[in-house]
Amino acid sequence: MLALREARRLGWSTDLMLDYLICVFIAGLLMARLLFVLSELPYFIAFPEELLSISNGLSSFGAVIGFGLVTAWVLRRHEWDYRQLADILAAPLALGLAIASVGTSRLGRMTSLIWGVVSDGQGFQPLGAYQAIGFYLTFVVVWGLRWRAQFPGQMGLLAVFGLGLTEFIVGCFAEEYLLFNAGQLLGLLAMGTVLLIIRETDITKVEGYMEHYKALGPSKAPWYRRISWVWGLLLLLCVYYLRALNS
Repeated sequence: MLALREARRLGWSTDLMLDYLICVFIAGLLMARLLFVLSELPYFIAFPEELLSISNGLSSFGAVIGFGLVTAWVLRRHEWDYRQLADILAAPLALGLAIASVGTSRLGRMTSLIWGVVSDGQGFQPLGAYQAIGFYLTFVVVWGLRWRAQFPGQMGLLAVFGLGLTEFIVGCFAEEYLLFNAGQLLGLLAMGTVLLIIRETDITKVEGYMEHYKALGPSKAPWYRRISWVWGLLLLLCVYYLRALNS
């Protein structure tokens, strides 16, 4: 819904955008399942009846591959501006990842903190809650940037940097490691890529970009409405800990 709203504001065809989003969902789901099955092939050879039961696992890397393949084809087929597409998808992607984070069962190092998740009588760092907070704050920042975006792709770059920063910070609370774990390396790669793009690209301000937002002027809502996003964050955390208590 957010992506369709942004596509409409940028003058894109909402019908084409909806078709694209449906194809991305299907391709991501199929590739996520396929890679998970291949990674656990001995198990599925022994229990072939479990092949179509996606409840026992999906591969996030496979979802990324499915997303990338469909996106590359659509960009070439319809000659979309990939920078504007990044801006359209930036905030919805961050929000979607925040929602998905509350469903993770990943736990980090042992802790005695009161917000730790208890398992087998021992408290552990709630990595899903940390991810949800970081991804959701990225969404809030990116969504607010649309009032001040100066060039195509700015929102996309900020989203990638925020998601990478979240992965790096969350990795600090994961299990013991020698130097960097996979999540931190992925976060460093995302942040480094953004900084490299900014350094190597001649980014200039585009007059009139996001003018449909700027014409509305600054928000005149009272302060308590300007921080209404806090309720969404509290809802995510409540869902996460309710799941943790019932698992």
